[in-house]
Amino acid sequence: MMKSNRFFGNDDGFTLIEALIAIAIFSIGLLAVGALQANSLKRTGNIAQRTEAWAVLDNQVAQLKSQAFYQDPAAKTFTPGLDDTGGGFTQQVDRQMNGTYTVYWRVADDTPLGPQNAAVLSGLPAGTYTVCKTITVRVTRQGGNPLNANAVLAEAQFIKTWAATDL
Repeated sequence: MMKSNRFFGNDDGFTLIEALIAIAIFSIGLLAVGALQANSLKRTGNIAQRTEAWAVLDNQVAQLKSQAFYQDPAAKTFTPGLDDTGGGFTQQVDRQMNGTYTVYWRVADDTPLGPQNAAVLSGLPAGTYTVCKTITVRVTRQGGNPLNANAVLAEAQFIKTWAATDL
């Protein structure tokens, strides 16, 4: 019977190299969890900002919807906020959120319905009337570019129509 060598046959513990490898793997795992946590916090902040932007957008849409279509139908003058912007955007810094956001809106007359003649809209003075406007509202961070899709935090588009009964 041979006696086993104590130095080569002992499996009772870990070597220093095994312990270092285990610590390295554990450290990589902790770094991954830390990076995931940081990314999650960043996204949560972004979602909060977009939620605020949607509240600002909703407020502006409600304001534009509540404005009278024609200020004076006989003179065919529009409420200032509903003037055709010629493809450009009207802007306003939002006061509700301490100027954190800029609200932009664009008004296009006669889209999707073309102008209507007074003969069709009975009871009005003679002339041709705009009866439809497409309004686009966009919210960006303060001073953002409404034409840059990455800068727009919230956007809505709606159609406002007018009828002779709105007098």
